[in-house]
Amino acid sequence: MKNYDENSESQSYWNEEGGNKWAENIDIVEAIIEPLSEILIEKIAAQNGENALDVGCGGGITSIKLANMVSQAGSVLGVDVSEPIISIAQKRSETIDNISFQQRDAASVELGADNFDIITSRFGVMFFDDPILAFKNLHSSLKSTGRLIFLCWRGLDENPWIADPAKAAFEIVPPPVDAEKPDPTAPGPFSLADKEHLTSILSSAGFNNIDLQPVDADLPMGQPEEAISFLMKMGPAAEILKDATDDKKTEVAIAMRQILSKYEKNGETRIPSATWLVSASK
Repeated sequence: MKNYDENSESQSYWNEEGGNKWAENIDIVEAIIEPLSEILIEKIAAQNGENALDVGCGGGITSIKLANMVSQAGSVLGVDVSEPIISIAQKRSETIDNISFQQRDAASVELGADNFDIITSRFGVMFFDDPILAFKNLHSSLKSTGRLIFLCWRGLDENPWIADPAKAAFEIVPPPVDAEKPDPTAPGPFSLADKEHLTSILSSAGFNNIDLQPVDADLPMGQPEEAISFLMKMGPAAEILKDATDDKKTEVAIAMRQILSKYEKNGETRIPSATWLVSASK
């Protein structure tokens, strides 16, 4: 079932090159954000018999953990717009009876009224074209006693794990034109970084008791060369580097190595991150 606009640029990205690239590197991505995932799961505190919706569920790690917590008396629905990524979640959950994954756009798909005790997301709600309408759709599907709990990134300048290597790269190769003066609220990883903007969206969508808790955590990026390889494939400079010469790629790798050295300890790279742990009620 494909309840999304197949012609939109975002949907095309997540179902073509972008989605395939994420699927190929999903184990690395999940290992990096594991410390944040644990914080999210603890905050959700899912109970036996609850029904949960995981928005932008990716490879299904959060969904599967929730399914174990709510047990057979409860259920979990994971939705994601990316077919390459959702197929990984479906394969991982083949033996789990109380979970299902569907390729859907949570922003607009019919989710039913008052269906879920829990609506959550691990970095999956920052890409809505119209966030107020999207969160209104989620709000309508939440039970009157339900809770919304999700993680999203704070500002780029607060996240050196992605900002510092990108800066090093763009001193050697030119940044994309739209990366120079981006709209901070445009769909993308940091669209919900501003506290007032995010609070206004959730309030306009009908949510109450809105709380934004800042979470600062070091992300395990692996050994230095592993971190560099990942950032050159998946970071902000990845698109430009794809067409760069081997000499330029080598220069970028050296520059990244230098800037990441300050985060290295005992052969492992751990870089600070900054997120909002957001909670709200209906």
